[in-house]
Amino acid sequence: MQLQKLLPLLFIFLLLTTMFSGCIDITNNGTDVNNSSNVTNDTNTPVDDNSSNASAGLENETKICGICGEDLRPTTRVNVAAFNIQIFGASKASNPEVMDVLAKTIRNYDIVGVQEIRDASGDSLPKLVDLINEGTDENGTPYNYGYVVSDRLGRSTSKEQYAYIYNKEKVYVASEPITYPEPDGTDPFEREPYMVTFRSNIGNFDALFILIHTKPDDAKSEINELDSVVEYAKTIYVGQENYVIMGDFNADGSYFNESGASDLKSDKYVWLITNEMVTTTKTNNTYDRIVITKSLEPYVTGNTGVYNYSAAYGLNQSQTAAVSDHYPVYVEFLAWVGEWGRMLFVRMSFISSSSGIFA
Repeated sequence: MQLQKLLPLLFIFLLLTTMFSGCIDITNNGTDVNNSSNVTNDTNTPVDDNSSNASAGLENETKICGICGEDLRPTTRVNVAAFNIQIFGASKASNPEVMDVLAKTIRNYDIVGVQEIRDASGDSLPKLVDLINEGTDENGTPYNYGYVVSDRLGRSTSKEQYAYIYNKEKVYVASEPITYPEPDGTDPFEREPYMVTFRSNIGNFDALFILIHTKPDDAKSEINELDSVVEYAKTIYVGQENYVIMGDFNADGSYFNESGASDLKSDKYVWLITNEMVTTTKTNNTYDRIVITKSLEPYVTGNTGVYNYSAAYGLNQSQTAAVSDHYPVYVEFLAWVGEWGRMLFVRMSFISSSSGIFA
């Protein structure tokens, strides 16, 4: 009993020790790209590995300190979103009002995993990124977004592509993007997951992203199979501990029991988009999800949710439907967490699970 009373004091002591441990020099350690022979990028679309940003990161040292107030800029955050832009192709790309909403929405984030790109011409995505890059932000800095895109995927004639649109001022591509190669004799996914590593230009945020759009009728089996994708990725990206699995899981309604068991609900993972959040524009379902490995928890600021662009931009029902039947889901990460912070998180997680006093 006495120990339980002392544990909150221990927590405060460790927290203060972390905060007053002084400003710490941080250097980006470069790209160290781990390539794979299983590269499946669309050869007609440029893959920007942002090598200039990577080089700048090597030289870019900064000081981050929670108490001294030095360098508490927005660059210490990495904002991530997943967005199913329903049937994104030539029709939407030719609608100025829709494209304006998409561009403004995507500019809120540094990494956006886009799903349901359906455009055999390949013109719609570059057009969207060009629009995103028009103008400047509130500080007068020109927008500087790039993208990587998958091959066209799917069992039927209705093919889809995944893409990551990313802010080059904040992050860079640190590995060759690949599409998950399904084991011989298997076909678990309608559209195989698309994965790539992003690192922050400043700080030590580093994670392997896995983007998925499940087939609704197979949502349960595909979600369960995502654990196997992570295990495969660990053999390719050796030493990588941080994983972000995100996209339209179809993880609700008749497709998936969101309160039931799943291989992706083991103690290795944390579901950041929770069941009470509504991610669709026409129903009350939570189809879209962001799931992380527990190693990334220290980087999560607590700012997670669903971006309602209808409310943000004053759209009526028909205008909303023209954009998509999904809202983006998002999470904000710290760009840097020091060793003390990671150790504190591990220790307090252990204390919490052992004692239950912080439950």
